Parts: sequence; C-alpha cells; structure tokens
Amino acid sequence: MSKVPENLSESLDKNINSICPFSIGENSSQNHCAHYVSHMMNYQLGGVTCKNFTWDDKQKDGEGATLRVDDVFKNSSQTGVLSAKPATITECLIFVTLASNISSIGGKLVMGNHPRKHIGILTEGNVWNYSNTNNKVVCDSLSAFKAKFSNAYKTNGTTVEFYYGRFL
Repeated sequence: MSKVPENLSESLDKNINSICPFSIGENSSQNHCAHYVSHMMNYQLGGVTCKNFTWDDKQKDGEGATLRVDDVFKNSSQTGVLSAKPATITECLIFVTLASNISSIGGKLVMGNHPRKHIGILTEGNVWNYSNTNNKVVCDSLSAFKAKFSNAYKTNGTTVEFYYGRFL
C-alpha cells in the first residue's frame, strides 16, 4: 500500500502559504522543502515546526509540520546512498546534500546542518519538492532533479550526493 498522499498532485505549482496556515508560510526567504514534504506526509517530529515557530502560531489551531531536512533524515528508519536503494523500495524520500554533510555514527547515517540540503518525495520516477527559487511546488523527473541539484550544489572540492530514506 502506498504511503504517498493521494492529493500530492493538487499541490503542484502552489506556494507554501496555500499549504501551511502558519506565519512561516508567508516568508518566502525561508527554505520550505522539508516544510512542504512534512505537510504532505504529516510529519510532526521533535524539533522546530511551523506551529511552534512563533508564539502567535502556537495559539492557532491545527497541526504543525517539521521544518528541517536533517530532522526528517534522522527519523527515517532506513537511509542510504540513492544508487544503492533496494529495488523493492519504489516510493521513498529523496535527499540531496554534500557528501561531507553526511557521517556514519554507529552504522547509521547522520545528516549535518549544512545549508546545502534538500528533500523531496520520490514516486513513479518523479520527485515532488518545493522550489525555494520559484516559491512553488514542482515535480521533476528523477534525472532532472539530480541534474538540477548537482549543478546548484557543486563547487570546487565538493561532492554532491543523493540519498533515499524510507517514509516515516
């Protein structure tokens, strides 16, 4: 049974402010990739959420969503390099960051807090993610997603790496 929300396609081209009822959704200078994925997947993990971002937000009704890519990554029960993803995993979270932002502690991969990191939902060969550049939800083919972030994150002396994570 798929864990991908049935209404995923309804989010295409939407700004985060039409998905999130809290004040951070109005702030286009924030990184909203984990925020978007967390709203779509109903992730309210320990750490910062859109509901606890401000005092006023805490007073509002509704559930918050996790804001940080590394918080989602660390809560996934299975993570690994995307190229080593088992064929049996056909839907999952997809992460991109610099290889130097990932370490292994006790056999588990841990993502650091480097600003070059992004998350999306991989399903049917496409990656649903929030474009912070265009301030809207996009759906990229896996190859386009990889090319886009390889180009955006690559600098001299760095390696851009893609990871998968099981849905929470």
